[in-house]
Amino acid sequence: MDVHAIQVLFDYNYTAHDRVWDCVMELSPEQFVEEADYSWRSIRNHLVHVMSVDNRWLARVDNRPLPDRLEPADYPDQDATREMWNDVRDNVISYVTTISQSAVSEMLAIDLPHRGGQYQNLRWEILLHMVNHGTDHRAQMLARLHDLGAITVEQDMILYLWEKQRRSLS
Repeated sequence: MDVHAIQVLFDYNYTAHDRVWDCVMELSPEQFVEEADYSWRSIRNHLVHVMSVDNRWLARVDNRPLPDRLEPADYPDQDATREMWNDVRDNVISYVTTISQSAVSEMLAIDLPHRGGQYQNLRWEILLHMVNHGTDHRAQMLARLHDLGAITVEQDMILYLWEKQRRSLS
């Protein structure tokens, strides 16, 4: 996979996340942590899960020690969660904007005892997984935001690409 394509995918991913964050910031503190009977239960828990997973996958692809999973209880409100989110996002974006083409195609050994053992994946496959994982959880959060009465947004990648085209023509 082309390194430029990876960079576009991550720009899309975090642009879409930012749009969802705009919706999240309109929630009351109570709505932010209100639990539902599905997936990660609350908007806060979804966000903490996504940033925790991104943080851990980033460590794997960057050959760094695996950080602990983030705990939702450590992020009591939108502001605290967003501060950590921004740190994780900035670290991921910094990584993908500096990765080389040869590194994208490198095979990595991934140890996942809770998933049955050790696996091998090309770095680009893991990076693509991170974007796909974010899309999945954004869809879940958007449904929950709708249930909470919040305004929601579309997250289609083609809409992101068209917006970039419009901006470049302006």
